[in-house]
Amino acid sequence: MFESIDRETESELVDTIDRDRLTDHVDQLAKLTRHSGSGGERAGTDYVVEQLREYGVDVDYNEYETYISNPEDAAVTVTAPTEWTVPDDEVITVAFGGATPPAGVHGEVVYIPNITDEALGALDLSGKIALTSGLPTPGPVEKLAEADAKAAIFESPTEGHCHEMIVTPVWGTPGIDDESRIHSLPVVEVSQSAGERLRAQIERGPVGAAVETSVTTDRFDLPCPVGKIEGSESDRYCVIGNHVDSWYEGVTDNATAVAVTLELARVFAERDERPRRGLLFGFWTAHSFGRYAGSTWFVDNSFSDLRENGLAYIHLDLNGLTGAERLWYQHMGAVEDEHLDTLAAVPDLKLPEGPDESSVLGDDRPGRNSDQSFWGAGLVSLLSGARLAPETSVGGPVGGGWWWHTPEDTRDKVDPDVLVEETKLYAALAARICESPIPPFDHAESAAAIVEVIDDLEFEHPILSDLRERAADVERTIAEANRIADARAEDPVVASAAEELQVELGNCLVPALYKARPNHQHDRALPQGRLPGIAAVGDPNKRSGRAGLFAETSLRREKNRVEDLLRESRNLAESFVDEHGE
Repeated sequence: MFESIDRETESELVDTIDRDRLTDHVDQLAKLTRHSGSGGERAGTDYVVEQLREYGVDVDYNEYETYISNPEDAAVTVTAPTEWTVPDDEVITVAFGGATPPAGVHGEVVYIPNITDEALGALDLSGKIALTSGLPTPGPVEKLAEADAKAAIFESPTEGHCHEMIVTPVWGTPGIDDESRIHSLPVVEVSQSAGERLRAQIERGPVGAAVETSVTTDRFDLPCPVGKIEGSESDRYCVIGNHVDSWYEGVTDNATAVAVTLELARVFAERDERPRRGLLFGFWTAHSFGRYAGSTWFVDNSFSDLRENGLAYIHLDLNGLTGAERLWYQHMGAVEDEHLDTLAAVPDLKLPEGPDESSVLGDDRPGRNSDQSFWGAGLVSLLSGARLAPETSVGGPVGGGWWWHTPEDTRDKVDPDVLVEETKLYAALAARICESPIPPFDHAESAAAIVEVIDDLEFEHPILSDLRERAADVERTIAEANRIADARAEDPVVASAAEELQVELGNCLVPALYKARPNHQHDRALPQGRLPGIAAVGDPNKRSGRAGLFAETSLRREKNRVEDLLRESRNLAESFVDEHGE
């Protein structure tokens, strides 16, 4: 952790956070159903722009064309051996699911507990309707579409509720290379009671059913307001983002995060002095209906500037949850120490206790979710806040409350005290990034993470040993650069050079660790960890014949990509050491 971090400004900012303003923003947005492409979404973004301008924040009220999907109606009717219909309030369809003909699609229902390659390989799903458990997500839906299933029925993981979902794996507006991933499989989610009844029937013998879905998927023109506060000493900036669109009223997902972002913009804008570095406030649309299309559009249209000047991306989501007392976090290694220090020092909320509670959503590294569209642009990414226990009756599937992605996400689900504490957290994080003499990013940890991931792989390979050694060398070189930068942070020339180094290292090491596709493209919305390109190839020795050759070739190419970024990182850090070392 750097010693030369500004931890004083945050106290000033925290003291000016206004609880009443936060709750007033929530009240205004709670009146709106903000489905993408709707008047409610437009009214929400208009409100955002009005508030930002009132605070004196510069606003770009962008308009963009994108491809989104609105799920409408669904029905499931069992036709054999006895006819019955799933109640209307116990079945929904999904964004980017296929739309059926008016009479629906018909077929035998086959129960598959877990959608795996092995399970699908043992079945012939052609012309059949697959029944499985859990939330409808892109991975299993894509596998079922590839298996030529006629439709898919998912049994909700939450008793009494169906959760709205989006099943496209394409991140943002599709390019021509993504068009083939837009499938036409009709997908529905049914209640647990309906799923249990179906499964019981299947155990007794063949079951036939009809699935009907109505989904509108098309091009839409959407707003995307972005506010900006210019830095007083630097063109660099921190991006703070949320999503304006929601399922239904979506008060905790995501009106509360919009409210927090507006309050952050106010407290920074109304200070006597502008921050050393700037702040950019993104109010993304088409998060839930276009797979993060708003943030993706922004990155696509600001890519060069983000790579040159962007420092970090802080995503705000699911804030102010009633009953939430324990903090949850995800962050890249470069910001881990500072993030954890802020979590411990600022909000009056409990930190996780023990390794099993380090992250209620799984890994403590950012995943392919939550508008994480900035990795190719090289921005260090982090997100955190208060959460409930996931996969429980109170926390729901993901820890966002049992009401997550349902019509029950209403104003009564907000705890203003939690909302204020989370706002303090984000104000402190932004202050440390924007006001410290040098940005508080330790990219030696980014290089160390490459070593860690290689050590944790389930296979060994000579070229990966070489990559590991290079990463370890980069870690040592960046650590020396950090030592010099921290010791000489009060020297404006050194501080400016260190800031430049931080941005350039982010441009190299963030994509090296988190990307599989080229920087200017977006990886798909499928589960992936660090060094995803190498992990996707796996052990070439487990393949035979030409498959082994092809895997060996892919592994070498991905190793070359990461190695090239490591080489550039070392050169950058070494140049800084040579120029500014004592």
